[in-house]
Amino acid sequence: MYATFEGGGVYYQDAFGRREKEREFLKKEPPSKPPHHRALCGCGSGRTFGFCCESKPVALRPTWVERSIRERNLMLFTGISEILGITPDRDWVTVRREITDEKIRDAYGLYDALWPRDTNLLAMLPKPDGTARAIYTGLLHPSAIPKCALGLSLYFDELLIEHPFIHPGTVNKSFSPLEHPGMYRQEFLKSVALFTMMMPLVERGLVTLFPDPCNFDFHLRDQMFEMAQVRSRGLKVDPDEEAGFIEMMKEEHKRAMLLLPREALRHQVLRDSPTLKEVDVEAVLDAFDQLRQQDPLAVSQEGSLDGAQDGGQLTPFKIAPNFEITMYLAQATGSCIVTDSVFRWRELMVAAQRGWLGAPPLAQLRASMEQADFAFPYDVQDISALAERGIFGAYPNIMRKILKYLSTLSTRDSKPNFEASLNAEFERIRASTASAKKRSATHLPKARISCLWPAGGIQDNTVNRLLLMSSSEHHLASVPMALFVER
Repeated sequence: MYATFEGGGVYYQDAFGRREKEREFLKKEPPSKPPHHRALCGCGSGRTFGFCCESKPVALRPTWVERSIRERNLMLFTGISEILGITPDRDWVTVRREITDEKIRDAYGLYDALWPRDTNLLAMLPKPDGTARAIYTGLLHPSAIPKCALGLSLYFDELLIEHPFIHPGTVNKSFSPLEHPGMYRQEFLKSVALFTMMMPLVERGLVTLFPDPCNFDFHLRDQMFEMAQVRSRGLKVDPDEEAGFIEMMKEEHKRAMLLLPREALRHQVLRDSPTLKEVDVEAVLDAFDQLRQQDPLAVSQEGSLDGAQDGGQLTPFKIAPNFEITMYLAQATGSCIVTDSVFRWRELMVAAQRGWLGAPPLAQLRASMEQADFAFPYDVQDISALAERGIFGAYPNIMRKILKYLSTLSTRDSKPNFEASLNAEFERIRASTASAKKRSATHLPKARISCLWPAGGIQDNTVNRLLLMSSSEHHLASVPMALFVER
């Protein structure tokens, strides 16, 4: 049916109050009987039923009647590849050069279609089911994600990362990529680069790219904003503390300069060097053109500063998810929190102190992990190859044990013998992995990890309230652990 406002506006609404028509292509017909042990699981994870949902209670399985998060990401990748003409025989320079505003609009329109506003994201997300799962919170940028987040996928069964695409349905029309795609040329390029880079890990099921849950629950969004405003009073982000942030901002400033038309650049050059000869000015401008072609994240199209109503490009920077949503999702999915953001780590430490219940458990293991060097490869192909060879295969197993132990510690006393055995197991894994890495020809950058696992977990009462208001039936009472990665 259609409802009409007094002012004459009309909107669609069905019998359940939904304002968008159901999208049948997102629905799946559930199987009439459980699939075979070796058949693909109905949840859309890409794994076989025997290694996915078979042993899980039905209540802890993601929905089987809708396209999964992974399936929607695969559909988005296929669609964007067709829209932009991404094929093995076409290089990225050509793809960038041929991006048009119409293609940008089509890509964001596809994302909007795959994620309608009435999406029940909690039903699609994994539940606390004993899987070694981690959620990353940090800078969502193509130059930042590979240096920390992607390498984490070797140490867990599944790594959750917020999707790089902005949802057009949640943006004011004055700034919507559907209405003004030209102002998204820079942002779209970065989002596509990051999304396509991570797709091999998404296909393998190592990484799950989830949309911001606030896109589908405005009450959650409003409550989150209110909580964040109260919590963040007096807090400031120090860019110098964030690894690589200053360098990244310098690169973005350079790309902003490359957006200028040739004549505007000429004016800048002559203003800084008024005595420069014309031939030298042309050489400088040609060098700018060359830089534009060489930078994979630089916009190639002329007139990109005319994209918005008053000119300019939308270039958001965010540490995402924010603290509240990270806690919310970690408890909803039974995840460990991982970050390389000093600011976010400080927020987590403050939250841990609020629920302090005595000496932290697993003291030996914590010391061992914080003294160890962890391999964090940057290249997605290297990560996929290492996962295929199983060099890091023992780490998810011990992470499962750690998460399970910490998740139930509040209901019983600590077990010193078990804690000692976990530490011994970690040392064996570290030694065997180090030996395997030496035999590997792959260059593996290293990082250090700091551990936060207070007795009773990391808690925030307001986040627990958000979970209850969201009708979450299966979530942890607290976040069992958090890790800080320092490169």
